[in-house]
Amino acid sequence: MKIGVKLFIILIISGLVLTFLLSWSIEYDKYRKKLVDPNEISKTLNYFQSIVTEAYPKTLDSKDKERRFIEAVDYVKSKLSKKMSAIETFKMVQPILSTLEDQNTRFYPPYDPKYKVLPFSTVVIDKRIIVTSTANEKVPAGAEVLEIDGKNAEELIDSLIDYTSGENYGLREQQIGDLIQLLPEIFRNPHRPKVEVLYRSEPHTVTLRIGDKTEKVNVETVSIFSYPTLSSSYDVLPSRQPFEYQQSDEVGIMKFGTFSLSGTMYNRYREFLTQKFLEMKGMHDLLIDLRGCSVSDFTVFKEFFEHLISEPTTSQRSVSVVLSAYNLSVLEKYGIEYKSSTSELVTTLYTQKFAPRTPSFNGKLWILIDRHTSDAALDFAYMLMKMNKAQIIGESTLTPINHTTDVVYQYSEGMKMTYSYPKARFSDKEGNSVLVPNYVVNVSTEDRIEYTKGTRDLMLDEALEIVKKGE
Repeated sequence: MKIGVKLFIILIISGLVLTFLLSWSIEYDKYRKKLVDPNEISKTLNYFQSIVTEAYPKTLDSKDKERRFIEAVDYVKSKLSKKMSAIETFKMVQPILSTLEDQNTRFYPPYDPKYKVLPFSTVVIDKRIIVTSTANEKVPAGAEVLEIDGKNAEELIDSLIDYTSGENYGLREQQIGDLIQLLPEIFRNPHRPKVEVLYRSEPHTVTLRIGDKTEKVNVETVSIFSYPTLSSSYDVLPSRQPFEYQQSDEVGIMKFGTFSLSGTMYNRYREFLTQKFLEMKGMHDLLIDLRGCSVSDFTVFKEFFEHLISEPTTSQRSVSVVLSAYNLSVLEKYGIEYKSSTSELVTTLYTQKFAPRTPSFNGKLWILIDRHTSDAALDFAYMLMKMNKAQIIGESTLTPINHTTDVVYQYSEGMKMTYSYPKARFSDKEGNSVLVPNYVVNVSTEDRIEYTKGTRDLMLDEALEIVKKGE
């Protein structure tokens, strides 16, 4: 071989090696910048410890939870020694907040565009895992996941439960679906390199029930960034719109999803209400469907409720807040005087005022709730029940009437994730009771799955029967 050709080949190989090394060094630098410093973790845990001990709206059983929380904080802090990835940090700190058993106090899983995720999303219903969307034709929406890599559904759920928050299992179950898609990151393959120049998918084995058949399929991960685009080519299970209106004979049905009034949504929502209440003129019954609704801003229902009254109306609730500098904005909101931080839990009567708005609805009101109706949607249903303005249909909620409120959501740049915690708690005479409907609709697991798939809506059918009978 001629010397010139040899030199050319050497130059080509050297160029490829240098290109790879340069790419690797760039990726390594990105990886290093995404690591969470143990001092940042310790600082964040100290902050949460201050919140929990000095500002958290406690209940009678909070003392034992607080003790377990502090023990968990001390244990994790003693194990901090080196920088770690955001997902490893999440796995370390979220179980600490889980001890408080409050769905509003939690760390949310971090997000990185390069995260490897399973090519399908899921929802968990009574410990059964249902596919809601997919980026792989082998795993269709509506299929039931029986196993992933040899772990059955119950084992998968048990392995993830500590990474959720909630007063009971039912509330925690709602958070597990998102975690299942993140399994390749949460339980990362120890042989996988920490720095990858090129994306390489990982194989996983999934056992499914599709109709009456059981199938075992092999799938490969996709990046979390590419998943929305890839999944757009496949069918998905139906999901709730922020708000929509239907009619069944002479009964209007107003359905609420979970949304906020940010941006242009506020004007869209007000225009929607005005238009629909004009269409409902003269209608006798209105069924308000709040199933699965967890709207956090009560303004959503204030706007709606003001179309349901003909004269100025007030509503009162007992609210408890700790006298702490951490809670200054909430203390001011509820008219509680603050002089110094005493860690005293103060209860006050909070009054909300409503002014009638046109067009108005003067017919009979019914509210349909399910076990996942929570936050402001639960408060709205409870308020109308107390006022004797509506009959409640459905099933008892999992969230207690006196739940935590005024939730703070904060993204931590140092921790690379979002966290939340409440600053107040409702404290009406109901104690730890849940909202029990006037008319109970019994729903089986199969009924819930059919509703999720959009094949049948037993609760709505039975609710309409009750409304049309005019009981």
